[in-house]
Amino acid sequence: MRGPAWILGERALGCGSFRDVLPVVAILVGCATTPARAVTPVTPVGVESCDAFLAAYAQCAASPGVPEAARPGIRQGIGTMRESFRDTVARNEAARATVAYQCAQAHEAVRKSLFDAFKCDFPAAPAASQALLQSPPPPPGSARATVRPAPAQTPEAQALAKANAYTEAQNHLVRSHPLTQQLADYRRDNERVLKLGTKLGANAWYHFGITDFDGVIVELEKAVALPGVVPEVDAQAARLLAALREVNPTLKELTRYQVTREFKEDGFKFAREQHAILVPRVEVAARAMDAFGTALFEREIARDERRVEVMPDDAPARRLLSTSLTLRRAVRQFEALGPKADVAPFLAALGDVSNANRQLGTTFDGMSPKANSSCTGYTETVASLIGHGRDVARDIRAKGDPSQPAQRFNEVYNRSVRDLESCQKNEGRVRPS
Repeated sequence: MRGPAWILGERALGCGSFRDVLPVVAILVGCATTPARAVTPVTPVGVESCDAFLAAYAQCAASPGVPEAARPGIRQGIGTMRESFRDTVARNEAARATVAYQCAQAHEAVRKSLFDAFKCDFPAAPAASQALLQSPPPPPGSARATVRPAPAQTPEAQALAKANAYTEAQNHLVRSHPLTQQLADYRRDNERVLKLGTKLGANAWYHFGITDFDGVIVELEKAVALPGVVPEVDAQAARLLAALREVNPTLKELTRYQVTREFKEDGFKFAREQHAILVPRVEVAARAMDAFGTALFEREIARDERRVEVMPDDAPARRLLSTSLTLRRAVRQFEALGPKADVAPFLAALGDVSNANRQLGTTFDGMSPKANSSCTGYTETVASLIGHGRDVARDIRAKGDPSQPAQRFNEVYNRSVRDLESCQKNEGRVRPS
């Protein structure tokens, strides 16, 4: 998600999953009554067990028992897996045996989990695939595995693992590729170049500050290819992956252009030509990144609202989770702010955060053994965040420029996410129950 218009950087996603100390909670999935058309592979992998697995997976996606909201994510996942398997074999023929074995393994695991979840029509693995599983697996290291089939898991466990993988990719993306800020800097620098009518060396026309998205693309590909369904996020993940793949070659080509100093030979001609291609693609990627982060953020809130309902009223973990939820609801109000917005709902939400944080501090003070210092650090960070939020409201009311306190709010919120994760991990070790 991004902040309001004056925020230049995307904010990190709070992944307060409590996965170290709380049980898994099932995701809620709706029911659909309209069957969907099966997905037909355009280009087969060329590995028998993989093509059989993906065809069976597509047949399941078309079954009436699969919720309509889940189908786009499943189909996108099928397409990503097909490309991943095919590319692996194309790059390294020695990987064929490993990929074939992986597909046979995945066929059995995914078939069981999706049949249990949706009672969908997922044909059993053909005899050739079953025979692969009866033979020893290919030696480790004989080929690099691009998709790691998960052991048989419940649909809930698969969804949790996939959502966590999405969150890791999102946090990586936010930390290493602040697209909105980079695009704003790029536009500002190049407008200055045009007005001056001069060339500013390495900063002229093409200096964007991002080399490529290779690492994030790999993470997203692995996350999308995981078994399981996260209906709130799957479609946005596929959209983001497509946008990053689209812009990545342009960024790589401009990096090569800069490193080889070709701009000195052609007078920035190539960079000017790529400008019209680069900006729209980065804009699409930024919007996709925003939508992906929003989907994860909203899913996380809905999940934690269900969790807090079943926790004991006096449990410290409930106090911690309640404070985090109250803060994230305030962030929703922050997202809705604009230059002339009514700040009353935001201030009211900050008041709720203050009350929850005060109660959390009292709970930490009464714990024996004492809560980890990272937990008390979390309450201090939240208190600082409240102050920056009130500064934002003050500047909006004064019709001043709220960009500086808003940026600080954004930065401190990101820090609160890290503090929360640290508190959860440390307390999970001391009090695993």
